[in-house]
Amino acid sequence: MGIGDGTSLPQMEYDYLDDSIREIADNIWHAQMAGWPRILTYVYRPKAEKRQLRRLTLELVPGIQSRDEYPFASTLENEGSVWVGHASVAQQNAQRDLMNRFFRQGGAYKAGSTFRFEVVVLNHPKGPVTA
Repeated sequence: MGIGDGTSLPQMEYDYLDDSIREIADNIWHAQMAGWPRILTYVYRPKAEKRQLRRLTLELVPGIQSRDEYPFASTLENEGSVWVGHASVAQQNAQRDLMNRFFRQGGAYKAGSTFRFEVVVLNHPKGPVTA
């Protein structure tokens, strides 16, 4: 069920118990607890544009491990102000694969499509997001 709008949205799930994405799930949980949106909108951006957006949003953030921003660079909600955490390169790669599968299965990669979805963190030791 979509938050607040009574509609059902596809859910991109990050399970804290999954060792391959635990740091990413924790980063998303903290971002959402700080008030960043759970409902995101995929928007097609060429790779060069996404790289530029990431470079601008992360330029003042130290490069410890791999910087992990939320909302994702592939979403409309990432407009230069983001929550930044850190995660290993291996977890970033696992997240890339998870996102590609999710977007492909949801039809997000169709030209001109608008794809809204909810990002959900499961099994976080501090409980569900309450913000």
